[in-house]
Amino acid sequence: MTDRDLIAGLRAGELWAVDRLYRDNAPRVLGWCIRLGGPSLDPEDLAQQVFETAITSCGRFRGDSSLSTWLFGITRNSIRNARRRAALRRFVGMDAIPEPRDRGPDTEGRAVQNERRRAVQAALEDLKTAQREVLVLADLEGRTAPEVAAMLGIPAGTVYSRLHHARRAFATALEARGLPAGEEPEEGTVIPLRRAP
Repeated sequence: MTDRDLIAGLRAGELWAVDRLYRDNAPRVLGWCIRLGGPSLDPEDLAQQVFETAITSCGRFRGDSSLSTWLFGITRNSIRNARRRAALRRFVGMDAIPEPRDRGPDTEGRAVQNERRRAVQAALEDLKTAQREVLVLADLEGRTAPEVAAMLGIPAGTVYSRLHHARRAFATALEARGLPAGEEPEEGTVIPLRRAP
């Protein structure tokens, strides 16, 4: 099945298309929401909002990019808007930053893992948005520079430049939190940006 077939099904209101869109993309979208959204946003609510927007705006998908790139654009805009609203709510005192929710029983190993995840997320939060985006897409998801460039709508050279600065800032932020630079507890080690084959 192609992206166009799926979009045609969504436009026709077919339930199979909604199910397929969600099933094929939910883990990726949720990962973006977790890594790019930060601790002040609920990633599950944000991911749901992304899918609602994708379904209601599927008529605007022109097919100039992949479905994944289109979904990243929606995710990026949703996160930007949600972060802006959250910052405003905190500024006027309407919202406190919620503690991240732990899932499952809290064993000693789980507690250490959760603490490390919080430290990595806080280190990601220290980065500028543009740096955080390229770091997540290139190093944590292993995308090539041309893929990242297409998803962000920037030249590949800009991807390399932002990634260089992002890696340095991320390493500094990790070290400030007592984690070795170059370690990403949840996914393994940070990998170098792959060039297109």
